[in-house]
Amino acid sequence: MKKFFELKPVIFTTGGAEPGLLDDTIQNFKNAIRLGSDVIRTNIFITKDRKIVVASDELYRQKDLIKTGTGCCSLIDLRANYQRTSGQNIQGSEGVIFPELTKVLDMFPEQRFNFILPFKSKELSSEFCGILGRKKAVERTLVSSFSNFNFKIIRARFPDIATSFSFPGIIGFYALYKSGLLYFKKKFRADAMMMQEMVGASRIANEGLIHEAKLRGIGVYILAISSEEQARGLLKAGVDGFVTNNIDMIHCVAGITWH
Repeated sequence: MKKFFELKPVIFTTGGAEPGLLDDTIQNFKNAIRLGSDVIRTNIFITKDRKIVVASDELYRQKDLIKTGTGCCSLIDLRANYQRTSGQNIQGSEGVIFPELTKVLDMFPEQRFNFILPFKSKELSSEFCGILGRKKAVERTLVSSFSNFNFKIIRARFPDIATSFSFPGIIGFYALYKSGLLYFKKKFRADAMMMQEMVGASRIANEGLIHEAKLRGIGVYILAISSEEQARGLLKAGVDGFVTNNIDMIHCVAGITWH
């Protein structure tokens, strides 16, 4: 078992772990930890001036920024553009948007993180590895990415780092499960699935798939939980935990036995 999972994570949080606290800031990370977050989940990006910054999914709502790409702006310009397009004006060192990854790791030396690399990028992957190495943060990091290209770079540098399945990897696992061919595949490089309960009309987070994942030592964590009823049903199906921006809602099902 990799170090990241020795203390079993149950609750992964986004934003400040409360509805309405969408931007990833030092201030909101502190709030998430105070509420009981096991792991903080956030995206990382690289700016034009080669700063690695963290950012919540709220960034994707800023169409102008996504169109140009964060790599086209310096960190100062990125913050200014975001504040202008979002109408927000967050002040103070702990409330500033797009905190640098180095500062986040320094501010929370014991906290576990799930960092997402949203786009295929050799530069981002390489710089990210450099920071993890310098900050000695490899064992408390779970890496997610939509691109296997990024995983190849990161695993080459840190073979034992915890990683999650990419989205195509999850769909591939599901296809093997549905076809019966999963019986012949006993080992996978990834350690966890961060997945939606449903993809289209298919309930991929079903009890059978979860069981097969856990037989192979793969943790299953469900995204976008919308109700206590949904969380209870998924716990009964055997999931390991949840990714949520509403930690109080998940705490309401704490009386259920965790699998």
